[in-house]
Amino acid sequence: MNERNQLEQAIAAQESLRGTLDDAIIDAAIATLREKLVALEPPPLQQRKLATILFADIVESTQLTQGLDPEEQMALIDPLVKRLAARVDEHSGHVCRYQGDGFKAVFGLPVAHENDPAQAIRAGLAIQAEADKIAKELQIERGLGGFQVRVGISTGLVFSGGETEGEDTVKGEPVNLAKRLESAAQPGTVLISHDSYKHVRGLFGVKPLDSIEAKGFPEPMVVYRVKSHKPRSFYRGMRGVEGVETRMVGRELELLQLQKILEDVIEERAGQMVTVVGAAGLGKSRLLYEFENWVDLRREQIWFYKGRARQESQNLPYGLLRSLFALRFGIQDNDSAQAVRDKLENGFGEIFGKIEEGQKKTHIIGQLIGYSYQDSPHLEGVLDHPQQLSGQAIMYLAGYFKSISMRVPVLVLLEDLHWADEASLDALNSLAFELTDHPVLFLASARHGLLERRPHWGEGQDFHQTILLKPLSKRESRELVGEVLQKVQDVPEMLSKLVVRNAEGNPFYVEELIKMLVEDGVILREEPHWQVEVSRLEDVHVPPTLTGVLQARLDGLSEEERKALQGASVIGRVFWDKILEHINAVTADRITDRQVAEVLDKLRSRELIFQRETSAFAEAREHIFKHALLREVTYESVLKRVRQAYHALVADWLIEHAGERAVEFTGLIADHLELAGNQKQAEQYLFQAGKQAAEKFANEEAVLYLSRALNLTGETDSKIQYKILKERVQVYDVIGNREAQEADLTVLESLAELLADKTKIAETALLRARFAELIDDYQSSMHAAKKAVGIAREIGDLEQEAAGLLAWGRALLWQH
Repeated sequence: MNERNQLEQAIAAQESLRGTLDDAIIDAAIATLREKLVALEPPPLQQRKLATILFADIVESTQLTQGLDPEEQMALIDPLVKRLAARVDEHSGHVCRYQGDGFKAVFGLPVAHENDPAQAIRAGLAIQAEADKIAKELQIERGLGGFQVRVGISTGLVFSGGETEGEDTVKGEPVNLAKRLESAAQPGTVLISHDSYKHVRGLFGVKPLDSIEAKGFPEPMVVYRVKSHKPRSFYRGMRGVEGVETRMVGRELELLQLQKILEDVIEERAGQMVTVVGAAGLGKSRLLYEFENWVDLRREQIWFYKGRARQESQNLPYGLLRSLFALRFGIQDNDSAQAVRDKLENGFGEIFGKIEEGQKKTHIIGQLIGYSYQDSPHLEGVLDHPQQLSGQAIMYLAGYFKSISMRVPVLVLLEDLHWADEASLDALNSLAFELTDHPVLFLASARHGLLERRPHWGEGQDFHQTILLKPLSKRESRELVGEVLQKVQDVPEMLSKLVVRNAEGNPFYVEELIKMLVEDGVILREEPHWQVEVSRLEDVHVPPTLTGVLQARLDGLSEEERKALQGASVIGRVFWDKILEHINAVTADRITDRQVAEVLDKLRSRELIFQRETSAFAEAREHIFKHALLREVTYESVLKRVRQAYHALVADWLIEHAGERAVEFTGLIADHLELAGNQKQAEQYLFQAGKQAAEKFANEEAVLYLSRALNLTGETDSKIQYKILKERVQVYDVIGNREAQEADLTVLESLAELLADKTKIAETALLRARFAELIDDYQSSMHAAKKAVGIAREIGDLEQEAAGLLAWGRALLWQH
């Protein structure tokens, strides 16, 4: 029996003697035994960690309890403090000390999470919401008014573990500052430090306040009042390397230009569209990130809309517009069809209203951007006229933004426009044109690929500006190296030259090259200052391209990390842990779902991926590759046979989880099936995707899908070829591509004859009559119509006979 058990049994034996011996003797004996037991306890774990501290305190509680005796005061205040503290537990925090009418809580100890600062602020807002409930209850039940709470929050390096409070001992500047902020906060508010704000920019609505003097701090402290949580935030994480926040370098003029444009939009009430164009890694996203932060801190209210085009869904008609409103209205990809309709009608209903006319506008817009309203009575007569559907939807969307901009300015942020579908680009241009007399700013980022697709993008339009990002100068590159390596006391000139020479002015290359040096042990992350192994710099092999640097970082991963990242790259730049778990579940060397989560956490710690605040799929964590180029390099590293298998698994998961909304994911599923080599099933999905695109007047996307479907059909599948070609002929008819229309029609006629199907022969004759009429060849039109009528009568098809007679009559009329 060990010493601990012996002591515990001895204490129990002393307790059993009560009633036979004097209690004072027993208490003295037990106290001695307990001292020995405590001496056996291991000392509390002591550590230095980044944590977030929250102080909450009831305002002037002595006035609230005035006239009550001490017991009554405790009976009133204690339960209220515990109710407030419960909000901390709900947000993964820990109350480490109660202090009369308040408490101190810590987030990030003993276990740290990436979102600890955000969770602390959510807890602070929840505490204030609970305080409001308590205030109403006290007023009604006891006639006591004025119940309010102050909350102060700060983030930074703390020391935890000590002799007095054990593991609840937390000391350091963040603790002192959080207490000062709580004291300085206005009753009923949450006040946070700049260090906390840096971790949560974009997640909360905040108001910057005047700097405050805080006892024990030599300089005035920058503080922010948190107004609300943004439910549809688009958080990118802190900007920097290895958790070191860096300021933006070399884009100050472009940022000033964007700021001036927005101020002009607001003051002149004149809409603008700006496209920031630059090569991969030049800092487009960083520029938009800093601009968004600047806007977020302005005093006037501005409505935000954010969307991102994705490489894997670049052929999805109106996919960019869909992402814009899915994020705004909180629509998840596995919401039920009814839930989607409810969210759309609630979202658009704020502007359109929810009566019949408002519902009509919502249904038409919803149908255009990919949500099925096929059974809506408001779409009767419009579904069969794609151009009319598209025109009405864009008109209603313009009206939607006009209505909002009459109240407050609107900012629409769009990323990766080079991957946007053609229909979205057309719609975006139309909206910007319609909103030139309203305070609406469309701000987009794109690679040069957009200008290759659309060389005249924005050309000749007064409301459209293009900002071209150039590589950083050598001076700016050296400045950026110093900023990234701010924890190195004296950056060796050899190191600076090495990075600047190879990065060639690309900020992303600078960051990734430094990370590679950190992972290779050339730069040592020690505290408080990083060290550089200068002797190793001469032997460092620096890949000559950014792709090479990224590949070197992939090579440095463990096998589990590399496989997880490769599986994620097959899903897309944005991916979900549940799909990754599905891929992993059928691999030969599968690991548990818990291990998948652990591997993703490791990849996040390496800053290869970020976890997003919101997810398109409920109950699935959504992640994004830090950079699109990283995803591309990772994808290319996957063996082709493995890649095919992964694409098939992704398609299976999407089919299973799309459920009643599978029609909305037809194009995306088709892409994965085709890349999986599942030609038959891919052809079916591509054909459906083509039809759906045509129904929305997204004709370029329709032609692309149908052409891909046709390429996958076998030479002997004449019936399937006929079906696809017939659909493509009709799309070419709509867009007026007569040369392509005639080529497809000629093949279609041959297929109808080959199949010896008189219904199809009559059908192609009608299509020929239509085509001949369009090119003013009325003799050929009459001949084809006459042929269609004859066959239709032979097989008893009254509908085709009537159509043939009408075509015949039109040709006669036009000929004379």
